[in-house]
Amino acid sequence: MNTKKTEKKYFDIVNGPSRDMLFDACKYAYDKSAKVNVYFEVAVGYTAPKGSSKRAYFAMYIKDYRIVSLEHEDGSGEGFNIRGYCTADPYAVGHVSLDYKPYKFKAYYNTKTRRGSIALIEQ
Repeated sequence: MNTKKTEKKYFDIVNGPSRDMLFDACKYAYDKSAKVNVYFEVAVGYTAPKGSSKRAYFAMYIKDYRIVSLEHEDGSGEGFNIRGYCTADPYAVGHVSLDYKPYKFKAYYNTKTRRGSIALIEQ
């Protein structure tokens, strides 16, 4: 039995794909000939506290999303629970040598506001 506890840290999604793009990405997740590129812009940190007019974010280095599960979160048709895989370096800030590693992810995402949260789970 694996007793290693996986660390989950949630990050803010500040922008992302449309609902149609999400469904297409999930539909072709395991298709070798078709690839649907989706991208979530994820904040790894902020320059000022929430509510500040000068607040900006540092984007996480994250790529190669593969969405394998979409679930409606509520009855609105705009909120989704998403699961999948990606490669990321959640600890790199600025222009440094990147150390991309594979992660599983789970996310809540609203296609109307294009915002949500994402947790990276080490594989």
